Amino acid sequence: MGYGDDVIARVRDLAPTLADRARAAEEARRLPDETIADLAATGLFGTLVPTRFGGAGLGFGTMAAACREAGAACASTGWLAAVFTLHNWMVALFPEEAQAEVWAERPYALIPCTLAPSGTAEPAGGGHTVTGRWSWGSGAMHADHVMVTALVTAGDAIEPRLFLLPRADVTVHDVWHTSGMRGTGSNDIEVAGAFVPAHRSVPLAELAEGRSPGARVHPGAVYRTPLVPVFALAGAAPVLGAAEGLLARFRERMAGRVTAYTGERQRDLMSGQIRLAAATADLRAARLLLDDALRAASGADAADLRRRARARLAAAHVVATARRVVNDLCGASGASTQFTDSPFQRAQRDVNTISGHVVFDPDASYALYGKLELGLDTGPVNLV
Repeated sequence: MGYGDDVIARVRDLAPTLADRARAAEEARRLPDETIADLAATGLFGTLVPTRFGGAGLGFGTMAAACREAGAACASTGWLAAVFTLHNWMVALFPEEAQAEVWAERPYALIPCTLAPSGTAEPAGGGHTVTGRWSWGSGAMHADHVMVTALVTAGDAIEPRLFLLPRADVTVHDVWHTSGMRGTGSNDIEVAGAFVPAHRSVPLAELAEGRSPGARVHPGAVYRTPLVPVFALAGAAPVLGAAEGLLARFRERMAGRVTAYTGERQRDLMSGQIRLAAATADLRAARLLLDDALRAASGADAADLRRRARARLAAAHVVATARRVVNDLCGASGASTQFTDSPFQRAQRDVNTISGHVVFDPDASYALYGKLELGLDTGPVNLV
């Protein structure tokens, strides 16, 4: 096996432990520190880090496959596995000086990132002074750095830029009280007038178009890939994994379940057999769609707007399929799966919650692709 296969196998071997910790993570509203250490030990966080900084410099396929394995055990764990792995790739898109600082002691960092421009940045000598408060900071409880997006006035234009700060420069507000994805600890991040040197910021447009400073430093196509398609596809992987994990549990439960009152074995009922088969087909199709989109994500034409929209379409469709399958299987599994110690109800709440992420909005994703395919104006602002 190659390095990537080894990482996937190690995460798969870790999955039963992650499943055992899922309820504790949910109750604590953050992942256990042991889980972060265990995930780091698999080598996952460094898979997209350039080899010159001690990483593996691999493509997106390994990350997605490993995060599916983690998501099958615990959706919150799978999500943070994807977040921390993807955000190390984003560090590789910053100027080289920033990369050297972040990876000075180890070939990965633990970095939440918020792309919504909820802050402002004023030019200051050799950089910017950043101020703002950002929601949805997944992984903030474990962070050693953070990335936030702020608006900068440049002449007559307003430019969103991504800023990279050390954890010491931010305050984390404990607001993450949700029905699902509780283990992600996606709390608010506040920055109160912190100075960020120029080498620790990048215009968001450069990231969106695959022409970042890091793209000029590292030769691999993975570092010239537009941000949003990768963000969407990476996030879809653990959601699909959560549905695949639930399907495996449904199969196990169905084999021994006897329905109340009638005493019938569910495995003997055509309704259960059909649900098992349909869910299997739907999730296999979603996996093929995700794998195909990931292969195309870093190709020569990856920056083409239609290809970017196609990637977001694929991610939204994968997540919508996972959500439909999870809700269908939970509906066919009986009321006892709604007890708080059941992984069924946890997967249902988690998948329904993460499906609300803006990048997975099926209506917006479908409409965006449809407009581009039909030659229509998509408007001035698109997350693509």
